[in-house]
Amino acid sequence: MQEIPLNAVPNQRLRVSLGDDEWELTIKVARSVMLCDIKRNDDMLIQGVRVMPNQPLIPYRYLAGNGNFAFITDNDELPWWEQFGKAHYLVWWGDDD
Repeated sequence: MQEIPLNAVPNQRLRVSLGDDEWELTIKVARSVMLCDIKRNDDMLIQGVRVMPNQPLIPYRYLAGNGNFAFITDNDELPWWEQFGKAHYLVWWGDDD
């Protein structure tokens, strides 16, 4: 498992190379929840998925490929940008984790 650093800002896009793939995540605020879009190798996998604590961001195994992302939070709190890097963390795990 590997932590992906996030900025404590409400809307952000990041690119990261993991597990032989290039990933692009767009994380944004939608009222009182966070949403996420995920691309792998420039192919859109999911758009506007509601971010839940301690659950895979890519909901289907066949889309996840060789890894997946999740937000780990204290006390199963909904992930929120003001807590990024403090109590809410984005992690990636590959098939070998």
